[in-house]
Amino acid sequence: MLRVMIYLECNHCNEPYEEKLVAARNLNDDLDQCVHELVLRAERDQWECRKNATEHYCPSCLEPWM
Repeated sequence: MLRVMIYLECNHCNEPYEEKLVAARNLNDDLDQCVHELVLRAERDQWECRKNATEHYCPSCLEPWM
């Protein structure tokens, strides 16, 4: 079993959203699912995806754009 730390951070200020330790048995499937769930939670908490799915911005950095 492999343990991996995953986290999402703002592409502008590098503020972390959440860090999570994942124990992956099937590396691709387990990590893909955990990353997907993390992104969905962040977007529910007002983080926003811009340009492509790998660039997220926290609510503080989004304020000037709105």
